[in-house]
Amino acid sequence: MKTFPAIILANYFVKKSLDDEMRITNLKVNKLVYLAHGWHLGFYEKPLIREDIEVWQYGPVVRSVYDAFKKYGKNPITKTATTGFSDEMKEIGELADAETIDFLKSLWKHYRDWTPWQLSALTHEKGSPWDLVYREFETKNPFEAVIPEETIQHFYARRIEEYQKA
Repeated sequence: MKTFPAIILANYFVKKSLDDEMRITNLKVNKLVYLAHGWHLGFYEKPLIREDIEVWQYGPVVRSVYDAFKKYGKNPITKTATTGFSDEMKEIGELADAETIDFLKSLWKHYRDWTPWQLSALTHEKGSPWDLVYREFETKNPFEAVIPEETIQHFYARRIEEYQKA
């Protein structure tokens, strides 16, 4: 399985939202990219994106994704991002195998109706990777600290085990 620039995943979710005539904001697209990466690490033990994920006030953020859509502010994103890098502008379907596409479709189907604030709350749960890194800094400013990939993988692998036992 390959890893991808995070903007490719973000554009996938933006395109799905436009196709489904749904609102998607920068906050929501960042949470979806994070969740896709986290669940992928949990299921396959392999990263889905290449970039670091940072601790920001409203949850995990991939800076390149935030920057690509920040012009929209809190408003809905109306088109996919362009960064000037030709490889980053390819669609995920051109680059990923069928298993990855099915994984992303399933993730979209599960989370598409969640609000950005519900997704933010989900990523802030006690014991989540965001929470662990945030609490590690105690009184210092934790924002923009990188969430270790191992922390994300361990959290989602544990979640998968819990769901399988239930």
